[in-house]
Amino acid sequence: MKFQKINKYQIIDIIGKGSMGVVYKCIDTVLNRYVALKTMNIQLMGDENLKNRFYREAKILAELNHPNIVQVYELKEYENLCYIVMEYVEGESLKHVIESKKPLSTISKLEIVRQIASGVSYAHSKGVIHRNLKPANIIIREDGVTKILDFGVAKLKTSSITSKGSVLGTIAYMAPEQLKGEQIDERVDIFAIGVIMYEMFSYKKPFNATGITEVMYKIVNKMPDYIPRANKDINYIIFKSLAKNPEERYKSAEQLMEAVEELIKKQNIKKEKIKNKMDFSITTQIKKVQKEIEKMKELRNEIEEHLLNAKQLLKQEKLKKAIEEAKAVLELDNANQDAEAIIEKANRLLVLKQEEEKMKAKWVKERLTEANHHFNSGNLIKACEISESILKIDPSNHDARVIKSICIKKIKEFLKRIE
Repeated sequence: MKFQKINKYQIIDIIGKGSMGVVYKCIDTVLNRYVALKTMNIQLMGDENLKNRFYREAKILAELNHPNIVQVYELKEYENLCYIVMEYVEGESLKHVIESKKPLSTISKLEIVRQIASGVSYAHSKGVIHRNLKPANIIIREDGVTKILDFGVAKLKTSSITSKGSVLGTIAYMAPEQLKGEQIDERVDIFAIGVIMYEMFSYKKPFNATGITEVMYKIVNKMPDYIPRANKDINYIIFKSLAKNPEERYKSAEQLMEAVEELIKKQNIKKEKIKNKMDFSITTQIKKVQKEIEKMKELRNEIEEHLLNAKQLLKQEKLKKAIEEAKAVLELDNANQDAEAIIEKANRLLVLKQEEEKMKAKWVKERLTEANHHFNSGNLIKACEISESILKIDPSNHDARVIKSICIKKIKEFLKRIE
């Protein structure tokens, strides 16, 4: 790098190099802003035609004031070095976007095409044909704004610098009439936009070949394959733009832009319908979920109620009813551990209670036999005491009541007699 600073522009980095010269990223030390500074190769400074073309690019760009075209700030010479100071565009080249197959929505891709067509349409309205539109000359800023660069081979409608028979530009993006050296007009830029659009939607070149000659032959004689991943409206715009006969293409970049805008509207309507459908579906699902949540709440409340009843009945030793309530819980929640624990405990207590009842029945039977023996032996007091002990354990025992009653009656009769 020969220079570290050119006039008031401090060189920071090299943005790109070409046959014509170098483009630097600089900082304007007076206005404190980044700029792109394009220099002309010193070895080419003696070529008047190239020098005129370099100056012509600056003059063309200086006359173009459009949000999708890079802006020129200054054209000067410094120590026999010609340079153009332009707006510095921070972003990603469309070439990189395509080569990296960056995932962009259909609407995003169409919006990039719309902005390219808008900038080109404006240039055409000012009498400027770009002639070298390609992804490498298009930058996408982070905010989505698209900028067209490099008007180095641009042609003015009134210019006589390039004549019939000359070929300038990048082969893969040239229209058939441009390759054949015929008289050209604005429709060569429309063809180039068609090529760019094809690459954006297919991620491959429409006229791909191993050599330049074959590429040129395909551009002039062959149509590319239909793009399956793009819908018919997108394919229509692309193939109309790529028509071999300029008369069959869009009549102007503005017409192409309008077609793209119409397609964007259709896509937005479609997107809105899908969004509404999704919103409706999501709303429906939310309502369903809310209903399920309500059901779950009701179910949980019902489970808690049965569980509380089961616990209270267990404390009251109403074991069978406690088991019933716990089973009602398991019908609603078959894995409820609290309900299972209650049933297990209640069943264990029932078994103990049955054993207890058996033992009590045996004891009562034995004591009744003893009471009858004392009664029959005339030991009425002892028989009465035993009957009383039986009734404390089994208040409803009939035999014990009868023995007790007879014993009391006989004792009373005896006491009357001895009085």
